[in-house]
Amino acid sequence: MVRPRDTASIDAEFRDVGLEPLDAFATPADERRCRCMRCGTVRWVRLGVIRAGGIACRWCHGWTKAREFEARARPGPAARGSLGTSADSLARLCLKNLAPLTEVGDLYHPVGVVCLACGETLVTIPERGWGCDRCAQASKRAALADAERVYRENGLELVRPCRGERVPQKVRCMSCGVERRVSLDDLKRGSAPLCWTCTHGIRPDEPHRVYLFHFPSLGVMKVGLTHDRHDRRLFQHMAEGGQFVDSVVVPDRESARRLERLLKARYQSWLTADIGPKDFPQGGWTEAWSDIAPLPDLAAEAKAALCTVGT
Repeated sequence: MVRPRDTASIDAEFRDVGLEPLDAFATPADERRCRCMRCGTVRWVRLGVIRAGGIACRWCHGWTKAREFEARARPGPAARGSLGTSADSLARLCLKNLAPLTEVGDLYHPVGVVCLACGETLVTIPERGWGCDRCAQASKRAALADAERVYRENGLELVRPCRGERVPQKVRCMSCGVERRVSLDDLKRGSAPLCWTCTHGIRPDEPHRVYLFHFPSLGVMKVGLTHDRHDRRLFQHMAEGGQFVDSVVVPDRESARRLERLLKARYQSWLTADIGPKDFPQGGWTEAWSDIAPLPDLAAEAKAALCTVGT
């Protein structure tokens, strides 16, 4: 049932989560300027976010989140002497268009910042590269509104509405009709793979391979996937200094993507932002993590994901 638009009760909903309204209410989807009754910072919050149980004050929430992360993440880099410096932290903040409002320390030290694009105040950990969530949400809304056009310009038709920029969406190739999953973010960055059926005659329902490479000069491990017809992709990585570690064959492309996503999630805490296209001209820099992490057992991980057919 739709709640009545009673201004007093809506104001009470904001106050119940610790926000004092400063501007008149418009709609649940519109931002409303408020002041946090706990820390005093000015926030822009939607009623829809409050009703969905979202974050009321990113400043208060940010300090709690950042301190918890620092407690978990600091011991390892501290033992290795790789915490970085305040200059390193300032450089990371600059890349995210953020300016510090509190003391800047090493890369794992929480910093209160202001977004120079929208004026939002938030808390970040320079090593994590957390940017302005308000800007990110605005960008996401604009991107999703334009998603259908972007997919069609790349010869793909969305099977259902786009749910997120980085979430692989089910799409249909407008040339051959084969369905696959491609993220909007990959399309916009130009890193989405071509339709293998149109390009090489490789179908998504044939066996594919998930592989693991070590790049000693970069200090990273990289997971990736390819079809099981030949080893050309593996040779590309070897030519760029990679050392083959292991591989496993799975029933189809979607199984390979599931296993790749599982490994990226499992090694989330070891992912690194210090590599990019210049380090991986052959592509695949977003699937790499620090080589200090324990080696995965690809066969065991594939069995856990219920998608093994062979090695």
